[in-house]
Amino acid sequence: MENQTIQATLRGKQSQGVLTRMRKSGQTAVSFSGRGLAPVSLYAPTVELESALKDTFGAEVQINIGFEGESHLVRLAQVNRHPISRELLTVSLQKLAAE
Repeated sequence: MENQTIQATLRGKQSQGVLTRMRKSGQTAVSFSGRGLAPVSLYAPTVELESALKDTFGAEVQINIGFEGESHLVRLAQVNRHPISRELLTVSLQKLAAE
């Protein structure tokens, strides 16, 4: 099975109001980290993230995340949803070691 590729955009430190507006515009806050890599804050399209998560309850999800012209193989480390609406709030990704 081929891994889905999601294009993301870098984001800086922002207030809660900005994060809420981005979420309403169809973007989800993503944190990306890995061994020897400083944590990176990104935005990714919520629709594409939901598509990657579809029907994967309990399974390890691997995707390719692309930003700044590079693509990284990552796994979903943590997914945070709103407790009532089940809206996707944040996603944490962990870079997989290159083989």
